[in-house]
Amino acid sequence: MTRSEVRARARWFDLGIGAVLVVLVATGAARWVDTTAQPIVVLQTAGPFVAMGLLGLLVATALLRRWWMLLPVTVAVVVAATIALPDWFAHTSPHAPRDLTVMAVNLSFGMADPDQVADAVRAHDVDVLVATEITPEAEQALGESGLDDWFIEQAGETRPDSFTGTVVYSRFPLTEVTGRDPVDEHTPSLQPEVVVDVSGTPVRLKAVHVMAPLSGETEQWRAGLRALATWRDRQSGDEPTLLAGDFNADEGHPAFRALEAGQQDAHRVAGLGWVRTWPFVDHRMPPYVQLDHLLSRMLTVVEAGQVAIHGTDHGIIWAVYSLPKR
Repeated sequence: MTRSEVRARARWFDLGIGAVLVVLVATGAARWVDTTAQPIVVLQTAGPFVAMGLLGLLVATALLRRWWMLLPVTVAVVVAATIALPDWFAHTSPHAPRDLTVMAVNLSFGMADPDQVADAVRAHDVDVLVATEITPEAEQALGESGLDDWFIEQAGETRPDSFTGTVVYSRFPLTEVTGRDPVDEHTPSLQPEVVVDVSGTPVRLKAVHVMAPLSGETEQWRAGLRALATWRDRQSGDEPTLLAGDFNADEGHPAFRALEAGQQDAHRVAGLGWVRTWPFVDHRMPPYVQLDHLLSRMLTVVEAGQVAIHGTDHGIIWAVYSLPKR
């Protein structure tokens, strides 16, 4: 191969590396664009793929010995690492008292396997269960699977053949405080608010089921997330709070990060890295995004995790909390 041919091939390598870098950086930069344009909203969930793509590009650039292209690629990798790596380091308090275990499950129009839900509840010794997309049939099936004997109280209601029903089950006494709340105007789903009496300490919990950012519904989706941030801001600073359920959003969405501010996402605190709770059932793609979250304030995260079950496209999430010292 002549010297001119070698230079020409090197230029093509550089152009290819540069094109891939631009695409990956542009995709990653979407996380800072607060928009309701549905293609961008979907693109904002691609953060983990961007990070993996940049790492692969770094390796390819080094193997091809395109040294001058290595600098911009390395800079992009460092930026991606500063965003992704904190999620892989735990900040839990594993030796703290295990005062409260909360679990959330989207039952997918009531189709989730009730026995597996009940098994997960018992396996993790759950005190409070937030069940969205619950139908009367699903409620009956969960009861027959043993949850009627496990929980002593519940709030919310089921809805027949619908994704709008939500029920909060509890082993502790609870008081439903749901009323006509502007926070709930942006979603057709019930989002009951309860105060759980955990051995004398009140914990205020808001069930969450934000609309999915489907075409034509992204305005309501973002408005629902912003409304929940309003709910967070109006809570008393000396009362533990929890937002639990299906947010239909993840860290790549600016509206979710704004809602998360001042709260702890249990799975991020637990250092579980790339948590994926959707999609699990009847989808060709593997799970790749965390749409379900447990956001808390004034509670210490002891442990967190997730469970995949049959019948629903969402994974179950759970977390163990320690109450503030009195």
